[in-house]
Amino acid sequence: MTILVLAPPDDETARRFGRFAEGRGHRVVAPTGFGEVAVTVTADRNAAPRVELSTAGERIRAVFHRGLPPPEAPDGPSAAAEAAFAYAESIAVWWSVLALWPGPVVNRPSPAGFVPHLDPLTAAGLPGMAMPPSSITSAAPGPVPPLMPRAAPGERINVNRVRDGAFLGHGTAAKHGGEGGGEGEGKDEEEGDETEVLRFTCFDPERTRHVLLAGDEEFDLSDPTGAFAPGHRARLAPLLTRLRALGATFAVVVVQPEGERTRLLDISCHPVHRQFAHLEHRVFEAVLNALPAGPS
Repeated sequence: MTILVLAPPDDETARRFGRFAEGRGHRVVAPTGFGEVAVTVTADRNAAPRVELSTAGERIRAVFHRGLPPPEAPDGPSAAAEAAFAYAESIAVWWSVLALWPGPVVNRPSPAGFVPHLDPLTAAGLPGMAMPPSSITSAAPGPVPPLMPRAAPGERINVNRVRDGAFLGHGTAAKHGGEGGGEGEGKDEEEGDETEVLRFTCFDPERTRHVLLAGDEEFDLSDPTGAFAPGHRARLAPLLTRLRALGATFAVVVVQPEGERTRLLDISCHPVHRQFAHLEHRVFEAVLNALPAGPS
């Protein structure tokens, strides 16, 4: 079958999946623009849509969706405005196409976003799940803000930048309420830059588990074989079922077991090949198995 791989041009994970699919005898198309894919969307008077995708006269049967990046801003405000408008239009077209197309799509767009909307705050309300103590604030001197009332005095805090998830270092919870404090391990020159927004989260990196959803299968990436510890899969079952209902068919979940409950740290529908390098062929096989040929 012909598979459309929709991803940024520098997405190594998408390239690796494309090579894997080609090795299994499929044709892979990775477009850089609309000139390589014919998109037809029609609707009858009852508002029933019909969507067709083809390339070089051949029907596309499945889509591996990783999103599209905005183009580099050209020089000049007029050119930049035109580029931004063209990008917004292309996203709107792909959004409607992938949402309405009846064929299989890995991470189909949702009404809440161009990629599935996986909200940890909502998912944490499921049975057995909980969010770790955390806060989000603009960067300021002293890496740990006085906004962590559930953090034990001296508890280690992980500091991440919200805009790209970059890890910036550690801090420790203040020993007295009302004052931020911390050792600031690994903090970089952006400490104190109030244009940045940081997330401060209590969790133990040594106890986290990374779980990957791939098609109809799940892998515990923290285990060399991908196997789950006894009872761990059952505790995560409500969460994994919920994520699949939201359209996530290729996603990574970071959790920390905490007795009978599980702390939910992060959910992302952009797994990176380095996260599952030891299981890459098994993961891509599972994704490919979830892409049966679409409409004829």
